[in-house]
Amino acid sequence: MPDAKTHDKINIAVLIVILAGLSYLTIWKENEMAVGYLDIYRISVFSISYLFATFFLSPDLDIESKPYKRWKMFKILWWPYKVIFKHRGFSHNPVIGPLSIVINLALIVAVLLLLIGVDLYKIPLRFILAATAGMCLSMEIHIISDFLISKTKRYF
Repeated sequence: MPDAKTHDKINIAVLIVILAGLSYLTIWKENEMAVGYLDIYRISVFSISYLFATFFLSPDLDIESKPYKRWKMFKILWWPYKVIFKHRGFSHNPVIGPLSIVINLALIVAVLLLLIGVDLYKIPLRFILAATAGMCLSMEIHIISDFLISKTKRYF
């Protein structure tokens, strides 16, 4: 398995490739659907969410991992996740893993926003979707890199 630094580097490299592709599609107007749908705000929300997930969210939140430790005193928020999921089980499932983390985070954020008086219905759906896509893709890259590197190590 790659260590945390390797996962971080892989995720950042993938984000650079994604942003280059999005730039090509939007700047050179190669795809009208992309130009109509993508704007700087959606791309920014996607990118920030992707980076946040790279450093703070991971299928490895179920162990004493680097992303888990980065939460410092707030890592208690992930204790239920750590208890429910066993490492390399459902947390590394390509569908259940990322969705369980995003749902857990969404519940935490929703409660905090409600406590400070934010009307959740006023948050634009396009930003929620962009944030969810960024976080899920980051975790998918983690799962894929675990799988590929494990398979590669078996041959060497």
